[in-house]
Amino acid sequence: MLRGRDQVLDALDELLAELRAYAAWENSTLETFLDAFAALLGSIENAYVNSGRPVPDDAWAVVADAVRGARFYE
Repeated sequence: MLRGRDQVLDALDELLAELRAYAAWENSTLETFLDAFAALLGSIENAYVNSGRPVPDDAWAVVADAVRGARFYE
């Protein structure tokens, strides 16, 4: 199981692989992705509550989840 910074690096590797495979993202431009990333990170506690998951104690895990979620967050 990945921990700490490695979780974020793994999430970024996943996103890069998806981009290279031409995956369809709702936030497919850098501008919309960064906007969604900022919005999601700003309300991440609600995202965890809404999905029935506890907020991780590890801030790196939260960032990794926000990076992954920014692909589709509105």
